Amino acid sequence: MAEMQLTISNLLEDLNPRQKNVLGRRFALDGKSKAGLTLAELGKKYGVTRERIRQIEEAAFASVRKKIQAGAGKPVFTFVKSHMDKMGGVSREDVLLKEISAEFGAGLTPLQLHFLLEANDGYGFHSGDKDFYPFWLSDQKMFQLSKALIEKIYRHLKEKKADVLREKNFNEVFPFLAKELNVPENVSRNYLAISKKFGVNHYGDFGLSEWAEINPKTVRDRAYLVLKNVEKPLHFRDIATHIKDRKFDEKNVHASTVHNELIKDGRFVLVGRGIYALAEHGYQPGTAREVIARILKSSGPLDIDNLVQLVLKERFFKQNTVMLNLQNKKLFRKLPDGRYNINQA
Repeated sequence: MAEMQLTISNLLEDLNPRQKNVLGRRFALDGKSKAGLTLAELGKKYGVTRERIRQIEEAAFASVRKKIQAGAGKPVFTFVKSHMDKMGGVSREDVLLKEISAEFGAGLTPLQLHFLLEANDGYGFHSGDKDFYPFWLSDQKMFQLSKALIEKIYRHLKEKKADVLREKNFNEVFPFLAKELNVPENVSRNYLAISKKFGVNHYGDFGLSEWAEINPKTVRDRAYLVLKNVEKPLHFRDIATHIKDRKFDEKNVHASTVHNELIKDGRFVLVGRGIYALAEHGYQPGTAREVIARILKSSGPLDIDNLVQLVLKERFFKQNTVMLNLQNKKLFRKLPDGRYNINQA
C-alpha cells in the first residue's frame, strides 16, 4: 500500500466503526470516489440529525489529532510544513497536491488532503472565488501580505492599460515591485499564482486576465493575437490554422468565420485577396488609388520603383495594378524626370 494510504489508515486505526465510517465517507478516504458525503447526507443514512454527525466528526478528529501529536504521519506533515514555509505560508491546492504526490509517489485527492490538513489543525482553507483559486494557508498575516502584493502588481499593470508585458520584460520589472514589500521573488511569484487576476497567454505574454490579449475569448481577439505575434499579414485560412494550432479551447474554428469576423473589425486591414494585417502595424484601408495617393502625398514625387516598393509594403498588389492606376490622369501625373506625383490640376 502506498505511503499516503498507510498514513491515512494509521490515523483512522483507533476510531470506533461509526467515527471511521463518518470520516471515511465525508472525505472519500478509501480513494474509490472523489466526492464525499455532506453532514446532512450522512445524517439521513444513519437516521440522526446533521448536528449529531458533526459531533461524531469532531470527536473523531480529536482522536486523530492526538495521534498526530504523538508522531503519527510525521513524514507527511513535516513535508507539508516545509512546503508551506518555502511558499510563504500560502499554496494553491493543486500545487500542494502535486508536490505531495511527487514526494510520496502516490495520488492524493483534494478531499484526502482536506482530511489530513484539518486533522493537523494548523492550516486554513480558501475554497476559491472570483478572485482566487482554491488554496491553503498556514499564516493569516502572510495571506494579507500576498493580497497587498497582488494589488500592487495589479495596479502597476492596470496603469499600463492594454500594454502586455512579455515574460522577459516582466522578469525585469517584477523584482523591484516585490522588493518594495520586502517579499522574496520566489514567494512573490507564488502569491501571484493564487490570484485569478493574472495570466499568461499562448505566446508567453504576462498580464491581467481581464485583457483580451491575455484571455482572448472571441475569434476576433484570437486572430488579433495571432497577427500581433506573427508580425506579418496572413490569409484568413492561415489565421484560422494558427488559432487551431494554439488550442485556445476545444472549439473548432472555421476559416469562413474568421473572414466574416475580421472584415467587420477596424483593427484589421484587408491588404490583399483574403489577406489581413493589423492597422497598428501601419497598414491602412483603401483602394489601390487611395494607397498610391496617400503615399505620394506623404513622400512627394517618386520614381516608379520606389513608389511600387512603398505600395507593396501596404498591399499585396501586382506591379501592373499600380501601373494601371497611375494612368488615371485625373489623379496622377508623370513629371518630365519620369517621377510620379498627385495631379494638382
